[in-house]
Amino acid sequence: MIKIGKVFSMCLMFFCLTVDALPKTSIQHGTDAEGISRVKVTNETNLTLACYVAIDGYKKKFVLNPFKSSIWFAATSKLYNHRHFSTWCDSLAFHPIYEKYRE
Repeated sequence: MIKIGKVFSMCLMFFCLTVDALPKTSIQHGTDAEGISRVKVTNETNLTLACYVAIDGYKKKFVLNPFKSSIWFAATSKLYNHRHFSTWCDSLAFHPIYEKYRE
């Protein structure tokens, strides 16, 4: 019985160490009138976020205010689709260098 408790507590400790607590955002994909893929990020928290949208190795960094949406970020060619975009957001308090990317 004690072994089961130890195994359970070890599993619980491992799970707690591997949780990734990023802010809640939603990602919208679409195309413009010319058929070029684009993406928009929406902040669903009351935190100011440091974010970037990347495609093909190029990053566009920006600051996203609470409960706001970013502008549409479009690809440069019709060859790209929604799978080529990468997005990331985290609290601006943890990444103050992003302050210079405020719009």
